[in-house]
Amino acid sequence: MKFPIGWIAQYVELPADEEAVARAFTLSGSEVEGRERVEGETVFDFNITVNRPDCMNVFGLAREASVLLGKPLRLPETGCVETGPPVAGLTSVAVEAPDLCPRYRARVITGLRVGQSPAWMQKRLIQCGVRPINAVVDVTNYVLLEMGHPLHAFDMARLAERRVVVRRARAGETILTLDGVQRRLDPARLVIADAVRPVALAGVMGGEETGVTESSTDILLEGAVFDPVSIRRTSKSLGMHTDASHRFERGVDPEGPVAALDRAARLILDLCGGRLAKGAVDFYPAPAALPSVTLRHARLEALLGMRVPPERCASILRSLGFGLEESAPGVWRVRVPSFRVDVSREADLIEEVVRIHGLEDLPSELPSGVDPVGGRTREQALEERLRDLLWASGCNETIHMSMTDPALEAAFGEGREPARLSNPLTPAFSVLRTSLLGPMAASLARNRARGARRAALFELGRVYPRRDDGTPGESSKVAILLYADAPPARWGSPPPPGFLELKGKVESILDRLGIPASFESSEGRPFTAGSCLAVQAGPVRLGRLGALDPKALEAAGLKSGAAYGAELDLKALSPLESQPKFVPLSRFPSVVRDFSVMVDKRVPWGDLLGALRSLPLAGLRSVDLVDCYEGRGVPEGRRSVTFSLTFQAADRTLTEADVAPVADAVMGVLGPRFGATLR
Repeated sequence: MKFPIGWIAQYVELPADEEAVARAFTLSGSEVEGRERVEGETVFDFNITVNRPDCMNVFGLAREASVLLGKPLRLPETGCVETGPPVAGLTSVAVEAPDLCPRYRARVITGLRVGQSPAWMQKRLIQCGVRPINAVVDVTNYVLLEMGHPLHAFDMARLAERRVVVRRARAGETILTLDGVQRRLDPARLVIADAVRPVALAGVMGGEETGVTESSTDILLEGAVFDPVSIRRTSKSLGMHTDASHRFERGVDPEGPVAALDRAARLILDLCGGRLAKGAVDFYPAPAALPSVTLRHARLEALLGMRVPPERCASILRSLGFGLEESAPGVWRVRVPSFRVDVSREADLIEEVVRIHGLEDLPSELPSGVDPVGGRTREQALEERLRDLLWASGCNETIHMSMTDPALEAAFGEGREPARLSNPLTPAFSVLRTSLLGPMAASLARNRARGARRAALFELGRVYPRRDDGTPGESSKVAILLYADAPPARWGSPPPPGFLELKGKVESILDRLGIPASFESSEGRPFTAGSCLAVQAGPVRLGRLGALDPKALEAAGLKSGAAYGAELDLKALSPLESQPKFVPLSRFPSVVRDFSVMVDKRVPWGDLLGALRSLPLAGLRSVDLVDCYEGRGVPEGRRSVTFSLTFQAADRTLTEADVAPVADAVMGVLGPRFGATLR
């Protein structure tokens, strides 16, 4: 957006150093991207962000410079003498779409003579990239660039019944716009019409048939406020982008039409003569209320991390046009001016203070209490470690989107209604996943169709299960999926992966993380009944593993083969992870005692192993399963289980007396809890 520096200097005194001026604008948020000489004068090319429509004009930039440089601001001359008849007798305005046009103001000038604009005005327009047309049109463009509010002029002789109607377009209507294109109008689009037809696309472009020419003698000047969304939809649907639509889309000052119309009327009277009608037609049924925002000085300093005196804060805001009233010590009630449509909360006011006070003055050191050493979070470190362990175990990583197919989610999910996207890309990606295994199985099916007969996959990602209150939650998980669709092809081929291999991978990974785990029988989708284990670390459930239900696999597209999956919760794993600790090896010999007990065959040997490992026996180093036996010598329905217990002291050689109480201790825990008898 280009503006000559000399034009800005008409309203505020600028230093001779153009580089300093450009730097001041850039550091305050109105970036100067480049400079060029046009018509013998320096023109700045500004990059104005979309939230600052108040700076998309010469006066707005001068207002910024006035605050930055501490110089007084001169106002544009808007005073004009009304010598014509009352405006009510010359025209009328009807707004039939007040939701899209909250304000419409019009002024009328009669008896003027339209010629070419003077050289100084044409120079300013050309410097800003606007082509001069005639004095009236040039004035509307000049005021747009100067004050930021779009205006439009109609030839009243060409307005049917000399009236203006602001309404939505009707089916089948067309308009010939000023660019010479005949356009068909959508009924949802806002237009400016006379008593018969549309004469302008509201906020975008005027119509050719009512444009001002050198033969025009009576004109109607329009200054309005239109709904930004409506203007954007119109300009996008018609493939048009104009200086007017650019500003209306970003929001204009609801009080802007008054000063802009008066400024334009004064210039037209000076250049073309004529008589300005008394008063103005102003449709403004619900004047915009100026927002009021609370600003706390303590919050400002806490957020910025530096000291800014209260007097300095108040001075900056007042110079920017904000009204302040101190409601308590260090607390202001701030009235936002109508031209600052981007300010609505306390953080916006703090931004205003710091950009004027000086972003370059923000301290470069970190605030106290912040660890200056960067690094990964505990969860990030755990994810990297898991990734390394799973790669080392022979698994390949998969990465999927968080959105998935509802049918796949129904087969693999937790069983509750998943969170649905309000505007999905496709129906196949319309819900958020609650399990990683479903998308992994679907990808496996696509690879199976391309000849892959076995796979070992893992994924680290987020899932979105429902909370107890029904709202979507978020958690991180790791999943493992093993699959095979054929027996070994030839002698020496590795056996197909199975349940025990998956369990072994999970045990190995947990062991490397320093997490003692146990396994308990469990149920639930997407696992086959009777083939699912819950992974426990004491009372904490880490996840589940098991054989995947063939129906779930079929929903994913796998109609043959067997698959085994595991899914663990990183939030549960993270606090349990421990680093390996070095324990000096004992110089003394160990003592091993084997015990065979008979229990009901339905008792899992893992429960027996866990009970023995919890025995408070001095010197107990390890407990291992040696053998499980059913058959001759063992009663029907019973099973013989043999464990090996290893004892070792760090400071002496154990004696028979030290390990003699072991048998009583073993049967003391296995007998009452599991009905075990010593064999």
